[in-house]
Amino acid sequence: MCLLRIRQQVLQQYRFSSCTDTIFTPYLGHGDAVRVVDAELGTLEREGVSAGSDGTSQPRRRNISRRESNPDAEENDPLIVTTDKGKVRGVTLTSPTGKKVDAWMGIPYAQPPVGALRFRHPRPAERWSGILNATTPPNTCVQIVDTLFGDFPGATMWNPNTNLTEDCLYINVAVPHPRPKNSPVMLWIFGAEENIILVSMQYRVASLGFLYLGTPDAPGNAGLFDQHLALRWVRNNIHRFGGDPTRVTLFGESAGAVSVSMHLLSSLSHDLFQRAILQSGSPTAPWALITRDEAINRTLRLAEAVECPHNRDELSEVLECLRSRDAKQLVNNEWNNLGICEFPFVPVVDGSFLDESPQRAMATGRFKKTDILTGSNTEEGYYFIIYYLTELLRKEEGITVTREEFLKAVRELNPYVNGAVRQAIVFEYTDWTDPDNAHSNRDALDKMVGDYHFTCNVNEFAHRYAEEGNNVYMYLYTHRTKANPWPRWTGVMHGDEINYVFGEPLNPSLTYTDEEKEFSRRIMRYWVNFAKTGNPNPGFVSNLPDWPKHTAHGRQYMELGLNTTYLGRGPRLRQCAFWKKYLPQLMAATSDREQFNQKLHQRWKPIREESKFFNTHNTISHTGNTECQLMTPFLIKSTTIMCFVTVIAIKIYILNSNVK
Repeated sequence: MCLLRIRQQVLQQYRFSSCTDTIFTPYLGHGDAVRVVDAELGTLEREGVSAGSDGTSQPRRRNISRRESNPDAEENDPLIVTTDKGKVRGVTLTSPTGKKVDAWMGIPYAQPPVGALRFRHPRPAERWSGILNATTPPNTCVQIVDTLFGDFPGATMWNPNTNLTEDCLYINVAVPHPRPKNSPVMLWIFGAEENIILVSMQYRVASLGFLYLGTPDAPGNAGLFDQHLALRWVRNNIHRFGGDPTRVTLFGESAGAVSVSMHLLSSLSHDLFQRAILQSGSPTAPWALITRDEAINRTLRLAEAVECPHNRDELSEVLECLRSRDAKQLVNNEWNNLGICEFPFVPVVDGSFLDESPQRAMATGRFKKTDILTGSNTEEGYYFIIYYLTELLRKEEGITVTREEFLKAVRELNPYVNGAVRQAIVFEYTDWTDPDNAHSNRDALDKMVGDYHFTCNVNEFAHRYAEEGNNVYMYLYTHRTKANPWPRWTGVMHGDEINYVFGEPLNPSLTYTDEEKEFSRRIMRYWVNFAKTGNPNPGFVSNLPDWPKHTAHGRQYMELGLNTTYLGRGPRLRQCAFWKKYLPQLMAATSDREQFNQKLHQRWKPIREESKFFNTHNTISHTGNTECQLMTPFLIKSTTIMCFVTVIAIKIYILNSNVK
């Protein structure tokens, strides 16, 4: 079995730390990079890049041994493996608990996407002769480095600390020592504590991975095709490392989970993996996809920002100029006038990888029928609000939000909705037992953002999969690490589960408690059991609490906390009914009303100016001074229809939210 772990921006690799022996642990970065901390490993041969004359990154071949060698010795060396492109040499490392693992890092699965290949779909790696040195982590794909909070560890822990270049399409394999045969393979690192093979890959992100112009040279979704090519590499090569290519499990977190879901939707990938784990991400998330037209607009805005031609009628000139710009200059100029949780360059329905929108595919059942494990964390929103409203939610203890600040924040966090919809959001997330409670107002902002962008989309995805009869297991992650560097009020943030899935608490050099170490073992067992069998439960008598299936009727989930095994329904069914059922109908009703009023205003303007029967100033006031204009008597029938639609929407919302 193979568990393939996908995250945004690139797949995390490994972290090494210096102890009495080399420590092999997963790197848990949220910024998706490779970390190399061990000085001894840092002296080994590794690939670099050199700057070309045009300022772009140019590939430089990884060190390939061509010295005279004994063929018999090579054949018997378990660290030399022959892939379909050539031989690679790995290294034996030691896990925090003393277990051995063989690792091959930086195996190329695609040609370096530089020069004329920038923005294009990837091409398979070329063959090499000799033995490629795969003993050190490869380059990291170019991405934004978080510097907002300086050297604050809660932020910098996600940053890359290997070379950022475009020459980054490499795959990594970690195998238990001694090597198994036909082992389940997980494309993630589990601290070498479970008898599985881990594979991770890096893929292009941001504009370098998802820029779209609708042309062969910039077709969009290049990052998804990178992942697809890596999956093909696994199918063709993992048996050479002792893995079973027929038992591959994909998993990822956040935008990585969205990537996993895109492979579930794309028929191109369906035969390349068996199961999927999605942590805090879904294809129906509002930030997961943009239209082709919007993708072109964002490309043109980026071109303007880096002083390139940006005329829609001159796309070839736009592309030529963008290729000449330094890769880091591009990613550093992408973020212009975007809302919270909006990523500038994301997948599009390109007609190649994706044939239709995720919403339509989910509605019609056109997705891979398989087992999934999915869930979210209790405070999904704070991480993003802190970066978006930095003055309101400062990175310090004791932060609260007044009622006035709450109302202003709701406006800023929901910039694309009309007044009626915004007031509905305020109403839903107000604690009406104490509307001025500054702690409740602060926490309501987290729940508002977390529900809309993460939790409710995860719920929706799980429910649709369950409706089709698939095995679905759902969790709500509720444990806050004792040594968490973020303020206590941030709770269990987006990404907090990653450390425990990776087994980081088992590293004796870190300050996790004994309870947290055991909790991490429990999480890893659940994840690995699922990857092996499609069921997180062990299948034999065990001290692990039984995890029930999530069904379309019962909607069960298990709380993953330090000392709890609570089983619930949902989670947050009422709030998700608000976002997924009631609010879309309210938006449609109010949008139709506004458009109707505008058209009528233009059509009847001469008559209204002369007639005493048209009262265009009869209003009904609502909370926050939002006004519903009623035109009488001529519009009374139309107004009644609009009110009726809204009432029906409210009734549907109530009927679908009677489970708290």
